[in-house]
Amino acid sequence: MTDHILVIGYGDTGRCAVNSVLASQPDARLTVLDIDLFAVVEAMANGATAILGDGRDRRALDEAAIDAADRVIVAVPDDLAAFLITRAVRPYNPDAVIVVVIRDQENHSLFLSSDATSVHIRPPDERT
Repeated sequence: MTDHILVIGYGDTGRCAVNSVLASQPDARLTVLDIDLFAVVEAMANGATAILGDGRDRRALDEAAIDAADRVIVAVPDDLAAFLITRAVRPYNPDAVIVVVIRDQENHSLFLSSDATSVHIRPPDERT
């Protein structure tokens, strides 16, 4: 059986995560969820299953098979949105490893006390 990895957000950070997964686990079941149609098309061209939708929306999460995800990577450009997505994801998959990439160092402790398994701070030179 292969891993199911859900990447929410396909900007620079999400793209990097997808490329890293594809390089290390070519058999992984990889799904991208993004609100931008162009990002969805690009993710599909990169070899991922891609779904147009918001990571806070139950229907979009269901379509992305959130209940079957082993890992969820939240890589959206806004820390508040990342927090809300993390809170939306956890109830539908209590066992998933949730990795969140944030922008602001000051939010780090907030995420550690939330439903995230791991929190990483995005280097300042990365845009999204």
